[in-house]
Amino acid sequence: MTISLVAVAALANGLLIGLIPTLLDGIKPALQARLNLPEGRIDWHTRLFYLAWLPGMPLAGWLLDNLSNRDILLYGGLLPLIVGIAWLALLRTNAAAMVNAIFLGAGYSLLATATIRLMPVAFFPDWIKEYPLNIASLNLGFVAVGAGAILGPWVVKAIEKWSGVRQGLLGTSIALLVLAVLTALCDSASFPPADKDAASLQDIFTHPQANMIGAAILIYFALETCLEFWPDSYLKEIGYEGRGLHVGLLIFWIAFIASRAAAAWWLYQHPTHGFVMTLMLLAMSALILGNLAGGFEFGSGSLGFWALGVCYGPLLPGFLGIAFDYPASKALPGSALGVLLALSGLDTLVLRPFLGTATSSFRARSVMYLPTVLALIASIVLLALPFIP
Repeated sequence: MTISLVAVAALANGLLIGLIPTLLDGIKPALQARLNLPEGRIDWHTRLFYLAWLPGMPLAGWLLDNLSNRDILLYGGLLPLIVGIAWLALLRTNAAAMVNAIFLGAGYSLLATATIRLMPVAFFPDWIKEYPLNIASLNLGFVAVGAGAILGPWVVKAIEKWSGVRQGLLGTSIALLVLAVLTALCDSASFPPADKDAASLQDIFTHPQANMIGAAILIYFALETCLEFWPDSYLKEIGYEGRGLHVGLLIFWIAFIASRAAAAWWLYQHPTHGFVMTLMLLAMSALILGNLAGGFEFGSGSLGFWALGVCYGPLLPGFLGIAFDYPASKALPGSALGVLLALSGLDTLVLRPFLGTATSSFRARSVMYLPTVLALIASIVLLALPFIP
């Protein structure tokens, strides 16, 4: 790995990708109290934030096909987020909160798409022309994304304890200026250029392999959405409570992130193993989930749960890396990357209400059958991929 300013910027912006959604989820109770909203109304702030991803990420991808990656990241992503978070700190009405959610979602869409497009060229610039290092680079970049998601709830607690939500959000906005300056100082030549020779969207949508990769990514995002609902209930059912529950969940997420770092190291040494590694981890996750859903005890259930974190960690970087590699004859256009990333917002909007109802009506063991079946379907899709012309 080359330690350069652009590599640091990619990791720092990746951290922000994970931090922002968890930060917005965490401050909802305080925001609801400040705006004096009825119970549940503030949930629309989060829904509109995710809804903005649906047009925002494909738009960001189209911009990447035509404009500078650094400019989109800086002026389309970071600066709007700085303004949006400061605006969120000063909100006084529900209507302003809803508009703010859309504004933040649009800025986040450009930040996430531009940063993920940057990751494959940021860490191994001396080797990417000779070796297929997309999956290794994305695993390394997504270590920061996972770390940001873990830090989010702790940042919210620190804000509530030490400064209050208003001052804390203003401080966060000011802190992001440092990241904007860091990004602005990076040499624009180190960022991926707009690729006029990339495949067209028509090429992608009529390419069977590309469509299958898109289906697998859609299923993965559904698996990730399920993780918001069943792990707490599952750990409680096998005997965890109080501080032990938090420790059990933390070990899962540490395993999730550590496996991405391990995958990045392994794939740097063995670049051709990316597809097989992703398929094996996906199939293993289905096997482990099926065992956990079928029956569990405290010891074996805990180990299986943590092993599932190891399996899940490298999946999204693996799927996106495979997308960057297919079709091999032409580069993946930014617009197609934006469409793939927007699927995460679609999954969240559709599955969250359903899973929220299901987890209140069924035991965790029953809910866990859904991600088990999804992982099996995704494994079949990925297994069939090499055989599609």
